[in-house]
Amino acid sequence: MRCPKCGAELPEGFLYCEKCGEEIHVVPDYDPALDIAIGVEGTAEAEEQEIPGKRSFVDRKKARQYVLRALIAVLTLAVIVLIIITRVNVNHENSATYQIALAVKYRSIGEYDKAITCYSKAIQLEQDDVGLLTDIAEVYYLKNDTAWYEVTLKQVLNHPEATDTQKKWAREMLIPLMIKKGDFETVYKLLKDSGDDNLIATYQEYVAPKPSFSLMEGTYEDIQSLTITSYAEGKIYYSMDGTVPGETSKLYTMPIVIDFGTVTIKACLINSYGVKSDITEATYDIRLPENGNK
Repeated sequence: MRCPKCGAELPEGFLYCEKCGEEIHVVPDYDPALDIAIGVEGTAEAEEQEIPGKRSFVDRKKARQYVLRALIAVLTLAVIVLIIITRVNVNHENSATYQIALAVKYRSIGEYDKAITCYSKAIQLEQDDVGLLTDIAEVYYLKNDTAWYEVTLKQVLNHPEATDTQKKWAREMLIPLMIKKGDFETVYKLLKDSGDDNLIATYQEYVAPKPSFSLMEGTYEDIQSLTITSYAEGKIYYSMDGTVPGETSKLYTMPIVIDFGTVTIKACLINSYGVKSDITEATYDIRLPENGNK
């Protein structure tokens, strides 16, 4: 038997086309006696019996629909989980507290590069938190990265929100580093800017104080002798022509005689580390009484 719709060959007894789903209507020979014997109830039971071909097709169709629905559900759940994970990661990236906690963890196990990365992110999020700079400076020290250690300490010193305590700590850490580096000019500047007598006394040999003049500047009525001194070790250079003194200027070895006229004397100290002090300057006007200026 063939399907009247698609022409496909149908197995014997099948009343449903597996190919196109068309129902096959077979008209049996009419038997009145059989119809009476069976009755209405028998007819209903016959109608309720499942058709093998149709049942197989419907079952496969339902199975495909079930798999499709399950796949959609799984994909939907995966997308939701991915969104949640992404949001959590974004929140962590934007949380200074989380980054700091992670940095502390990495520091404790010696993962200094990862700790620095986390501290750097936290600093970007909390730029006013000077404490984060001190924390990352300590990690650079542990990592023996002197270049970034120096840079970070200077950032602490120059940060507008840094406290006096934080600046003091940065100077105390930076001075030995600069001495080791041989940058004695920076050492002197750090000491001079600190205003800390104890710190200056600790590194006294690196200080280059201004020289002292034995005469106050002003007008005198006779020839004067000027003595230039310094409590620090080093050489004193001076000029009397208005130029800034330095190593190419006159070396002070004995008192300077100031005779008639007006002269401006400038002097500086260059200590044993080559650090040059600030300039001491004074102007002297020498006039004799017989000139009518008594």
